[in-house]
Amino acid sequence: MTPLPSHTDMQALAGLAAGDADRLLCARFLPASVQPGGLVLLAFHNELIRVLAPARSAAVAGPMAGLIRLQWWREVLEKARPPEHLLAPFLLEMMACGQARQTTLLRLVHSCEMELTGARDQPAWEGMMRDGPGALQRALGELLGMEDPAILLRLEACGMAYGAGAMLRHWPVLQQSGRFIWPAPQEALRLQGQAWLAALDWPHLPAPFRLAALPAVLAERDLAGTARQAGLPRGLGDRVALMWQGVKALRAFERG
Repeated sequence: MTPLPSHTDMQALAGLAAGDADRLLCARFLPASVQPGGLVLLAFHNELIRVLAPARSAAVAGPMAGLIRLQWWREVLEKARPPEHLLAPFLLEMMACGQARQTTLLRLVHSCEMELTGARDQPAWEGMMRDGPGALQRALGELLGMEDPAILLRLEACGMAYGAGAMLRHWPVLQQSGRFIWPAPQEALRLQGQAWLAALDWPHLPAPFRLAALPAVLAERDLAGTARQAGLPRGLGDRVALMWQGVKALRAFERG
């Protein structure tokens, strides 16, 4: 089990994860025994995404600063560098006790590397989504002890669908961000996200596994909506829908 963070560490981890309000809300339904690990995964993902922020100034500095930081994290996960970051010891302990898999965490690093230096076409974008939000959702399933390869692939589809829906929801903001968000018309992004949501197949997903797929609740609403919510907090309807499914999923997981 992941060592329990101190109160100070928990505050710091919550601060690192706070930028991901949707997934943080989903993580509140995790069993208490793995909530610290869930917080570590979300904080780690946010740390990697922060590396991509300077991409807007790439014409001046290029991607080198971001790549150096990502290589630092890669070496930490490969145990080739001292874990000199608040998150690093927890990530290594999670790997040591089987709550996280090195290969999955390295996929998150690879996704960011590809955004900085990879091609700007649809196959590259789909690979980034699978190794980014897809791998993050897989990591949360692994944290919960899920091992069925078919279920883990469906969780990846969940993460990808959520990522596509979030892009649609924040489309006007993201277009000004300098990030590589989607190389085709906006409506095609909606169709791609809906295809990933169909691959998850929530109605036929065994109830205990839904605890690891809660972002699908928000993805379904985002993919059916518009970008009017760009930059705004979630509305009450979104939150109530997620909380209702979260309570049911947690009960099913505990029974299972």
